[in-house]
Amino acid sequence: MDSNNMNGQQQAPQFQQQAPQTAYQQPQYQQAYQNYQQSYQQSYQQPYTQQPVYNNINVNPQIPDNYKPISPWGYLGYSILFAIPVLGLILLIVFSFSDANINRRNYARSIWCALLVGIIITIILVILAALLGISIMSYL
Repeated sequence: MDSNNMNGQQQAPQFQQQAPQTAYQQPQYQQAYQNYQQSYQQSYQQPYTQQPVYNNINVNPQIPDNYKPISPWGYLGYSILFAIPVLGLILLIVFSFSDANINRRNYARSIWCALLVGIIITIILVILAALLGISIMSYL
């Protein structure tokens, strides 16, 4: 008996096939991804250049003092100031003709327009009430 065959069984002949030595080929999708990655890296490794300026907007313009805007709190303060009976009327007249701040002057003039509209509506209602014979004393 053979030294390889101890139990009396025959062994099948062993064939040793060697695989051909070829380079590993990556699937196509991996190659495509690597090509994309290489092109991406090449395109963004270019030296930095300054972007072109399309809109030349000055973020902090130099506004003359007489054109400075008034804040919302400033408008509230002027409204309270103009509501004071005698002092408010005097300041309303002064601010309406002052050239120190255009926005304050225009706001004072708008208050004058609102007062004028209120006075005209009041006069019309009083005349209408007198023509219709409506008296406040009859309701008291």
